[in-house]
Amino acid sequence: MTNHSAQRKAAALAPTLMAAAILGTLGAPAHGQAQQQEQNLPEVRVNAQAASATTEGSGSYTSGSMTAATRLNLSMRETPQSVSVVTRQQMDDMNIRSVEDIANITPGLSLNKGATERASFYSRGFSISNFTEDGLTMSADGDTLGFATLAMYDRVEILRGAAGMMNGVGNPSGTMNFVRKRPTAQNEVSLTGSIGRYHDYRGEVDARGALNQAGSLRGRAVAAYQDTDTFISNYRHKRALLYATADADLSRDTTLSVGFHVNDERNPGSTWYGLPTALDGSFLPLDRSASNAPDWTFWNKKNTRLFAELEHRLGNGWKVKLAAQALQDELDSVVTGIARVPKTNLFRLSAANAFVYDRQQRIVDAQAAGPFSLLGRRHEIVFGASYRTRDTEDKGYKSVPDYSYTFNPVNWDTGAPVKPAIGTFYYGQDSKTKQTGVYTTARFSLADPLALLVGGRVDWYDYRAINTFTGARSGYKVSREVTPYAGLVYDIDARHSLYGSWTSIFNPQSAVDRHGVLLDPVTGINMEAGVKGEYFGGALNASAAVFRIVQKNLATALPLTQCGPGLLSCSEAAGEVRSDGFELSVSGALTPRWQMSAGFTYNTAEYAKAQGSNAAGARYAAERPSRLLRLSTSYRLSDAWRVGGALRAQNQIYKTNSAIRQGGYAVADLNAGWQVNGQLDVRLSVTNVFDRSYYQAISSIDSGNAFGDPRSAVLTAKYTF
Repeated sequence: MTNHSAQRKAAALAPTLMAAAILGTLGAPAHGQAQQQEQNLPEVRVNAQAASATTEGSGSYTSGSMTAATRLNLSMRETPQSVSVVTRQQMDDMNIRSVEDIANITPGLSLNKGATERASFYSRGFSISNFTEDGLTMSADGDTLGFATLAMYDRVEILRGAAGMMNGVGNPSGTMNFVRKRPTAQNEVSLTGSIGRYHDYRGEVDARGALNQAGSLRGRAVAAYQDTDTFISNYRHKRALLYATADADLSRDTTLSVGFHVNDERNPGSTWYGLPTALDGSFLPLDRSASNAPDWTFWNKKNTRLFAELEHRLGNGWKVKLAAQALQDELDSVVTGIARVPKTNLFRLSAANAFVYDRQQRIVDAQAAGPFSLLGRRHEIVFGASYRTRDTEDKGYKSVPDYSYTFNPVNWDTGAPVKPAIGTFYYGQDSKTKQTGVYTTARFSLADPLALLVGGRVDWYDYRAINTFTGARSGYKVSREVTPYAGLVYDIDARHSLYGSWTSIFNPQSAVDRHGVLLDPVTGINMEAGVKGEYFGGALNASAAVFRIVQKNLATALPLTQCGPGLLSCSEAAGEVRSDGFELSVSGALTPRWQMSAGFTYNTAEYAKAQGSNAAGARYAAERPSRLLRLSTSYRLSDAWRVGGALRAQNQIYKTNSAIRQGGYAVADLNAGWQVNGQLDVRLSVTNVFDRSYYQAISSIDSGNAFGDPRSAVLTAKYTF
C-alpha cells in the first residue's frame, strides 16, 4: 500500500466533498424557479460547433468539443491540457487506416514498432499505457489489441500529458479516445473499395438509418476486409472487421445504445523481434523487404467487444449515464527468436515458440453531469464511479530439442527452415486486476474571464499474478489512492486564453525485477501551462504549451540473460526521470477551402538523479525522438477537386551505450481527390513520396530494429446512395 500525507488526501478529496455539498444545495428546483435562476446568470459563450462533437460529414480537421481530459464536455480552448483530434475527414483525406497511422500524423505522438504486430505509442517521452473507447478505459496491449482498421470510428481524440481523471492509473504520456460512429435517422449506404501497391486490396460497407417509421430505433453496421502482401518479403495479412450498433429512444429523455464488434487479423510471416545490426552496432546492408522470420510463423489476433450505454436526460441540462463494455482479446502465434553466433554477423533461429494468450476486460462506469448555480454564476460538474477488471491467461510452448537454424540476415531463404514440432509447456502467467474508483471534476466560473477546474479520483487497485510454470505468486493491493487535478483558464479576449494545470501520477506496474518480484508503482507529477486560440467560431484551434513531468520507479528493461528462470523479461526501477518540453499546434480551417493540422513538439527526458550506470542529466530512452514535426493539409480547388499532403519529421535517435544510431529524417505524403458527382468520390494517396529509407524503431544489436514503409500508392473509390 502506498503512503500519502493527510494534507495531500484532504486536498484531493476536497472536490469530491464539494460536489456532495453542491448536490445537497441543488435539490430539484421547480420549473419556474429554475427559469428564474437562468435569467440571473451571465450569458454563456457557446461554440457553434460544440452542439455536436461528431466529425463525420463536417469536412473539418477539428472538433467542437471533447471529454478526453476532464470528462466534462469542453471545447479545446476550455480544456487546460494539450488535446487534439483526428477527424473522419482527415482519416479519409490521408488514407489513415490504423492506429499506427494516427501516431504518424498527430502532433506529439511517435510510434515504435520493432515487431510486425507489436506497436507501442509514445508522447512526451513516455509510453501510452491506456486507451479509451467512448470514454471507457482499456489497457493498450500491443500483443493482442487490434486497431488495424479504423472504419468503425468517427474520430480519435488525443490527450497529451497525464490522463488520471480518465484512467485513474497510467503513464503521464496521455491517452487516445476512440469514438465510434453512431446510428443516424437518415438512411445512407456507402461502398468503398481500394487497391494499392503490394497487392493491397480493401473493401468496406457502411450502412445506417432508421429501423422503424418513427425513427426512434436507429441502426448502423460497418464491415471491412483487407488482404495485402506488405513490403516485407514473406509477411502478409488478412484483416476483417464487423461492427453493429443500435440506438433506441425508450422515451423522450432516455436512449439505450447497444452494439458489438469483432476484429480478426491473420498475419503469416510475422516477426516476434526486429532486425539485427552488425556486431559493431552499424546497420547491415539489408533490403527493406528483409525478414528474420521463416515463412511458417504467424501472429493472429481476435478482438471481440460487447458494449451498452443508457443515458437519461433529467432536465435543466443534467443527465445520467451508465456504460459498460466487455472485451476479449486472443492471440494465437508461432514465432521464433534470433540469437547471434558469437563474434560474427551470422545468426541462428532459436526458441521456436507458440504463444497462446486470452485476455479479458470488463468495464462499468456510471456518471452524472450538468450545470448548477452558485453565487449568481453558472458552473458545471461531473461525478461518477467506475469498476474495471482485467484477467489474463498467457501460455507459451517451445520446441524440444531447442530449435536452431543458422542464417545470414543479409541474404537467406525464409522458406528453407523446416517447421519444428512445438508442444512443451515452458511459460505461463495468469493475472487478475481489479480497479474501483470514484471521481469528480467541476468547472467553476469565478469571473467572466476566469474558470477554475478542480477534481479528484480515489481508486482501489488489486493486482494478483501467478507464474503457472514455476508456481511463483506476486501482487499488491492499494487502497484509496488519490489522484488530484487542478486547472485554471483565463480568457485574455474573445479568442485567446491562458491556462495552467497540475495533477499527480500513479501507475501500478506488471514489470518484475530479475527475481520475479513486482516493481513498486510509478508515482510523480505532471504540470502544464500555455495559451490557446479559437478562431472563426471554433473552426480553427491553436495552442502553445510548456510542460514538466517527473516520475519515479519507471521500469527499465534488463538483458534477458539477467532474468531468472521462467521469466520472458525483467526490469529495474529507473529512479527519478524528468521530462521538460514545449508544444505548438494548430488544427482546423484556415479558410473555408483550406484544412490543416500541424504541430511541433520538443521534449527532453533525462535522469534527474543518478541511477545504476546512468549519471544525473543522462538522456532517458534515447531511442525515442525528442523533436517531432507533424503536418497534414487539404485544399479544395473547386467543388470537384481537392489536393493535400502530409509531412512528418523527427530528430536523431540512438541506443544508449551502443553504436546503434538512426539519423533524423522526414517523410512526405501526397493525396488528391475528385468528387465525380454527389454519389461517387475518388481518392489517390501516395505515401513516402521520395521513398525515404529509414528505421522506424531501434532496439539492440541483436534484434528490435525495423524499417519504415517505402513509397506506396492507394487508389480509393467511395460510392454513397
